[in-house]
Amino acid sequence: MTTPAPGRRRMAVRSGALLVAAIAATATALAHGAWAGSATPAAAGSSVFSVAPYVDMSNGQEPVLDTAITGHGLKAYTAAFVIGTGCNQEWGDTLPVGNDSYTDPEIARAKSEGASVIISSGGAAGEPLAWTCTNQSAIQAGYQAIISDYGVKQLDFDVEGAAVADQTSATRHFTAMKALQAANPGLQFSMTLPVLPSGLTQDGVNILTSAKNVGVKINVVNIMTMDYYQGSQDMGAAAVKAAQSTLAQMKSVDSSYTYANLGITPMIGVNDDGSVFTTANAATVEQFASSNGVGRLAYWSVDRDQPCPGGTGGGASSTCSGVGDAKLAFADKFVPYTGSGGGTGGTTGGTTGGTTGGTTGGTTGGTTGGTTGGGTCSAAPWSSTTSYVPNDVVSYNGHKWTSLYWSTGVTPGSAIAWNIWKDDGAC
Repeated sequence: MTTPAPGRRRMAVRSGALLVAAIAATATALAHGAWAGSATPAAAGSSVFSVAPYVDMSNGQEPVLDTAITGHGLKAYTAAFVIGTGCNQEWGDTLPVGNDSYTDPEIARAKSEGASVIISSGGAAGEPLAWTCTNQSAIQAGYQAIISDYGVKQLDFDVEGAAVADQTSATRHFTAMKALQAANPGLQFSMTLPVLPSGLTQDGVNILTSAKNVGVKINVVNIMTMDYYQGSQDMGAAAVKAAQSTLAQMKSVDSSYTYANLGITPMIGVNDDGSVFTTANAATVEQFASSNGVGRLAYWSVDRDQPCPGGTGGGASSTCSGVGDAKLAFADKFVPYTGSGGGTGGTTGGTTGGTTGGTTGGTTGGTTGGTTGGGTCSAAPWSSTTSYVPNDVVSYNGHKWTSLYWSTGVTPGSAIAWNIWKDDGAC
């Protein structure tokens, strides 16, 4: 990964080769929210926060955020990063929370322009307060200060590297959040960590378990679908596979998790590992989110959602995408998504897609995956509402299909199903 510029705390995945070398120092990404007791929290989907890309608040690209809000319809963003320093907190530019003469006016301006904000703590080069402070009351007071100073109901915690394996800190964190939710009705929070297409590492799954043990359910597991260090691949398909893999792991901890509890956050353009996430990949991810009611779409970062001065080529930059798309082209792909599922909120939904929409958003997408599945096939018709596991066999469009991976709502034969359903031929 590229080294963060001075004063910057950038999101990055430490996976692939690093994961092989030291799995405890590499982890996977979770995000958004919790419940206490038996109450179930509202999902992040179908809300203004359904699309909330990250913004590095300390790299001098604030005009891009202003343009995204005023000219491209962005309604929410994730301000990054607050970091813990002992039992104190500061923004990545080393100025204190609630008294940052640079960041605070940026947040106020975006609010005046109509955008809601999620405050994110941690990042690739910093840690949230519960990882740097062992005083439980100070941790709770520090998080409360963010809520009070910025008037927010949404917090994000980006935990990466060796911090993911620190379950003692995670327990302190979830204990504080449980108390804060009781004191701040409607508060939701995110845990954001790296992921591979195969899903979370065991340390990432342990984060889910730590939350459950404290009595907190994460609202949205926000996986950072980037920097896999696995060579060239279709980054849109890889993001879809990572989402499916992660949901299966989430359900293994708590069967009540759904796609509404999942967030997907790619790194747009050129990644640190040299892979490239394109606007076509963004369309694939938005289509998958729309078909499945994913809780949140984000990306790293609004600051990078513009062409580089020298055009395409070169490595990953903190201030441009490295691909030749127009400014805020990725925002334009994601902003139409509303999180409602059923193909109704995104750019690909059809007119009569039913309650789950399917991946094509067309007129046959209904609740059972269309009327063409089955026919003379002996296998059960594919259903867009059924959760499939590897080796399940279905019929669809006169063909028999074998499931290669966990999925819900992924239509056999669709563009994103190439590594999810195997066509066994006509029935």
